[in-house]
Amino acid sequence: MIADILTSIFGESYAWQDLVIAVVSILFGFILIPQLKDVWYGKSILNLYTASLTTIGLYVLAVTFFTMGFWISFIAELFSGTIWLLLFVLSFKNYRKSI
Repeated sequence: MIADILTSIFGESYAWQDLVIAVVSILFGFILIPQLKDVWYGKSILNLYTASLTTIGLYVLAVTFFTMGFWISFIAELFSGTIWLLLFVLSFKNYRKSI
């Protein structure tokens, strides 16, 4: 039913899937901003394996969306991947300080 409504709005193209993926990806990135703030000020350290593997996974998804022509999702995944990259780098820096 929802797919029929979206198809009637956007036609037979995959534009609506691109928008849905992008909105969710952007939201996931923005949800991490308070965590990024804590890591930025040295208040917390994320698990480095989680942060690094999530970063890699999001950049792989970004490349995949790029090859599919999902430009909005590509940019959204780059945004979320960069947030995770910052979380990884700052957590690594904080971990090194704590040793």
